[in-house]
Amino acid sequence: MDSARSWFQKFQPRDKSKSPAVPASHGKDPGKPPVDDAPSSATKQKVAAAKQYIENHYKTQMKSLQDRKERRWMLERKLQDAEVPAEEQNNILKHLEKKETEYMRLQRHKMGVEDFELLTIIGRGAFGECVFVEKRPLKAYMQ
Repeated sequence: MDSARSWFQKFQPRDKSKSPAVPASHGKDPGKPPVDDAPSSATKQKVAAAKQYIENHYKTQMKSLQDRKERRWMLERKLQDAEVPAEEQNNILKHLEKKETEYMRLQRHKMGVEDFELLTIIGRGAFGECVFVEKRPLKAYMQ
């Protein structure tokens, strides 16, 4: 999250009093009015929305990482309390890591046409598309 903040700080307005004075005309026609380079309110709203999205993304990433660490720690404690042999502990922890990896992969999965099966055609569009009405369970969800 710190890296995102440092990246956004590059785009923050700088203190103009520290920069050397630049003449107002700097080669442009002095008869024309100066152009306002300030961002519009729509641009400011888009920037705020992007900032919020990125911050939420990194917060959820950090929370999921913390949750995974906590689950592993709890399993390690339970295994130690149950006096499970070290080799068996390693196997169980590897299995947990495998399940965590599968879960993260499922979280990143985007739904597509292949996730549905055709039951009944209720209509056709201009290009002959069918309407799908039931979701087919993925194999990964079944395990």
